[in-house]
Amino acid sequence: MTSDIKSRRILRIKQVQEIVPLSISHIYALIDQGKFPAPVKIIEGGKGCGWWEHEIYEWLDKRYQETRGAGHE
Repeated sequence: MTSDIKSRRILRIKQVQEIVPLSISHIYALIDQGKFPAPVKIIEGGKGCGWWEHEIYEWLDKRYQETRGAGHE
């Protein structure tokens, strides 16, 4: 899977879950551990948050390399 760095969309949690099939609580636990991209506020001072799409795909690429990439059989 390759990411399109030019893609600068902000995804909401349900969209992130379509890409990374993890529960919301598990995603937030990974964020707390520094193992998943942190969300960003959609509007400064607002309540809504989302994730940069390209960061989610970069995270997936990294997971692939760690588990199936070069040197893994």
